[in-house]
Amino acid sequence: MTVHTTWKRAVGAAAAVSLALAVAACGSNGGGGSTTTADGRSSLVWNMWSGSTAEVEAWNHLGGMVTAAHPDIALEFQTSSFNDYWTKLAAQASGGDTGCILGVQSLRARSIAPLLVPLDDMLAGAGVNPADFDQSIWKGLQVDGEQLAIPYDFGPLVMFYNVDRFREAGVPVPSVDWTVEDFLSAAQSLTTGGKYGFALYPTVDTVIPWSLSLKGTDPVTPDGKMDLTQQGFVEAVQWYTDLVNKLHVAPQVAASSDPTPALSTFIAGDAAMVVDGPWQLVNLQKQAAFEVGVLPIPAGDSGSHSQVAGSGFGISQTCADPEKAMQAIAVLTGPEALGYLADQGRAYPSRIAQQDAWFKPELAGAKEGLKAAIDNSVSSPATENYTQVSQLFTQYGMQAVNGQQSVPDFLNTVQQQTG
Repeated sequence: MTVHTTWKRAVGAAAAVSLALAVAACGSNGGGGSTTTADGRSSLVWNMWSGSTAEVEAWNHLGGMVTAAHPDIALEFQTSSFNDYWTKLAAQASGGDTGCILGVQSLRARSIAPLLVPLDDMLAGAGVNPADFDQSIWKGLQVDGEQLAIPYDFGPLVMFYNVDRFREAGVPVPSVDWTVEDFLSAAQSLTTGGKYGFALYPTVDTVIPWSLSLKGTDPVTPDGKMDLTQQGFVEAVQWYTDLVNKLHVAPQVAASSDPTPALSTFIAGDAAMVVDGPWQLVNLQKQAAFEVGVLPIPAGDSGSHSQVAGSGFGISQTCADPEKAMQAIAVLTGPEALGYLADQGRAYPSRIAQQDAWFKPELAGAKEGLKAAIDNSVSSPATENYTQVSQLFTQYGMQAVNGQQSVPDFLNTVQQQTG
């Protein structure tokens, strides 16, 4: 259940500065789909999100794999943070200026479906076999039966915990069958000396696992609509906000340019637990100065559940050379590339044969926790307005988390503005 990390906190600060420079450099050449270089190569713009210099380096490494496999193709990597990516993509789309290859996240696939080329008729020619992939995320990147992206990763949100804090405080280290009561007991015991037991931020993604586990309620209805006012979801969000303004086991929140403020609080050692995805292990390995444990969401009255999400790459409607883009994507999501991403801790592979590569010695302790989370995960249909809901949920959710607005009013506001 644990992952050993060796770098110190200072590295995390340096990484944040370097990332800002890397993002600026990657985006400095403007948008566009494809061009032909002086040496006759097709240069394809690749739009994708990143959260650290380690991620940027991993993606650039994969870009090199594409050119090694297809010397006539070069990728121009352009990146931004995950939250900024969707805003930037919308702006680029309005100007007809998207890249050829686009990062696609399953929960947001439907919202950008009009920008993407259906890939079904291109799969066989590129050597992509759907049977090689976990079917939950393969289908998660379909909209109305059409495959809009090829997945590279998937997984449920999990609980990361600071093993050192637990041991130093004499708090029992949790097991995979832990409960919400166990979580609350640990969070209360670890909230001391100016440090907290848990860190949170009001995102719809991180609230849904609690709603599924506490109340068995998914705000995404079977027909792909968002219903934030269901009683079970309202009660789960109330429980979530109480962690801050009633139980005081998590700090108050504030608007932040940090794309993952709760994770940053955890990495800094100021909170002992946080909910995030397995894709963050590449950052935790290099930035956390403590041993990291991995567990499923603690079981509530409805068990332990988290929604499965994942990401992949699609081809934009504006791409002038979709066949070469598909060749590139076949490499980016191929066995060698996903084996590399797994080894880096960046992605739990969508390809079944590469999944064990994720559990290298440093990550071997995470296997039990992640496998348990996957076994109990839930698939949520994509919605057309997930990005909008996500943005407003965070915007108004900060007031609710800090006790400045009631939870029903907060959720009604978001529902009315997005429904």
